Amino acid sequence: MMKKLILLSLLLVAGFTLAACGEKEDIGDRTEINFWNISPVGSESYSGMRRIIRDFNESQDAYFVRSTGINFWDYWDRVNVAIASGNAPDVALHTIDNVVLRASNGALYNITELIEADIAAGRETIAVENYLENQLDVAAYDGNLYALPFSATTRVLYYNLDLFEEAGLSETDVPTTWSELHTVAKQLDDVSGNTINVLGFDPSFGEGTYKQFLWQSGLDYFDEDFNVTLDTPEHLEILEWMYDFNSEYSRSALDAFGEANEMLGINPFAAGNLGMMIASDGLYETLRPLGDSMRYGVAPIPLPDENGVRVNWGSGFSIEMYDNGDEARKQGAWEFMKYLMTYEVQQDMAEVLGWLMSSIPAMTDYAEGNPILEAFIEELNYAVDKVYVPYAPNWHAVDWDQYFEEGLRGAMTAEEVLQAAISNYIQKRENYEAAN
Repeated sequence: MMKKLILLSLLLVAGFTLAACGEKEDIGDRTEINFWNISPVGSESYSGMRRIIRDFNESQDAYFVRSTGINFWDYWDRVNVAIASGNAPDVALHTIDNVVLRASNGALYNITELIEADIAAGRETIAVENYLENQLDVAAYDGNLYALPFSATTRVLYYNLDLFEEAGLSETDVPTTWSELHTVAKQLDDVSGNTINVLGFDPSFGEGTYKQFLWQSGLDYFDEDFNVTLDTPEHLEILEWMYDFNSEYSRSALDAFGEANEMLGINPFAAGNLGMMIASDGLYETLRPLGDSMRYGVAPIPLPDENGVRVNWGSGFSIEMYDNGDEARKQGAWEFMKYLMTYEVQQDMAEVLGWLMSSIPAMTDYAEGNPILEAFIEELNYAVDKVYVPYAPNWHAVDWDQYFEEGLRGAMTAEEVLQAAISNYIQKRENYEAAN
């Protein structure tokens, strides 16, 4: 009897799994298109993504899109391995700032050619003017588009209105310059002995990054020929500014403040423990369930006191078609991509995924009447993506962070951090050029 119950349970689970994946669905003679995304079964966006795909499948009888939803943290390894092994899906999301890597390796279909073919045949096609020029630029290779912008991300300064009022401040005191940022932050600090209860601001918390502050100062890690440019007094001054922003507190106190929030799994800004923080629209989604209990606003990231450049770190996802050598699947993938980029579906995707999508007309109307989202749409005009450096694809992450973190811990001076990073980039370039 027990064996029968176990067998029945296994059959039920198997049946549920197949039904969830759509494996039993009869698609007739339609061409099957595989679409990989970050909306797996059990995720908040799963049902909405499934509905969007179902609507496309029911709108025509030539193609059938089969969705594969993968957990965000597993997705990137899975899709990169699939591309490298020649088993890529027909359509998938990827990171827009390294499109050139996949385009130069011949993995992607040429989107410009598909758009031109539509125009020549009198078919409706993608209106590229609806997308940000900076995103189109990084989605291009050798003068042609090889991906389309799918989502658009930007960073702003979040500020806690309750903490402002407790310190005798108002929205008119929201800082616009680095010196104002420091002055206001110190007014928001609340410290008991060696315990930080509230921290006004820290440049390294949230999504504040060294590259963000460099860009605002008209500087960067590399020049246009990918030569490292970190060895100037100006670069050192900015890094020291980051390290010294809360120098009156011990590193152990600052670490304890950050770790206390991490242990609880709570964003320090959402918990009311951080007065101001640089973050993306993702934090807006985190704060939405709090409703009116969390009083906050967003503003442009404060600029250097002199000659500041209004710019923020963009980033976002691209949507790409992988060259599998099948013309029918290629055309079906293109029709599906065009569907996803329509005004109505872009707005639907924004609601389902909780992302700012890439169609500016769709997002402008979607944000109307919501001052937080309207501010994000405005800042998209000043967003840029990090450049793809062939010899150091992870220049902005592990290649830099390993030294930056040492500086935060006090194990290296700011000057030593920069010199170590420079040496690392130079060595990586020498290795790359020797191998290529």
